[in-house]
Amino acid sequence: MKKNILRKIKIDNETYLWKRLHLHLTNYEYSKCVEKVVIYLEGHKKSPLQLSFREEDNLTLKSDIEKEKWRVGYPDDGVIWLYKYESPLPNNKPYPVNEQQTVDINLNRPAVIAELIRYFLHKDWKPKESTRPYIIENALRFLEIIALPKGIT
Repeated sequence: MKKNILRKIKIDNETYLWKRLHLHLTNYEYSKCVEKVVIYLEGHKKSPLQLSFREEDNLTLKSDIEKEKWRVGYPDDGVIWLYKYESPLPNNKPYPVNEQQTVDINLNRPAVIAELIRYFLHKDWKPKESTRPYIIENALRFLEIIALPKGIT
């Protein structure tokens, strides 16, 4: 089994350590895949930011799951992508369906991690003040909120 090594990233003169893991849920209705990102401020290991990007959370998003949904990648990829479904037939008959990938976000990219850190620091993650993890179990919903600058996905 491959060990996940903590990687370093520097933001606003602070050093953060982070890793990405692929996990499988034991209880799920829709999909068992999860991409998990854990981020620590260096020297503050007791207050990490823990983000779980679960394909299961498509069920709670505003989008119509029959027309578009986020997919969570394979274990070694760390990629989350948005698929849109369009019917090629007149009158919007449901099948056959064309599946088109429109957006992908690579959680292995430091630029993506930097955007997540900045967003959650601005929101309410306080790694210097807390002694507990800041856990977001349904982080998939933040992909639609966080505006990733073009070219960093």
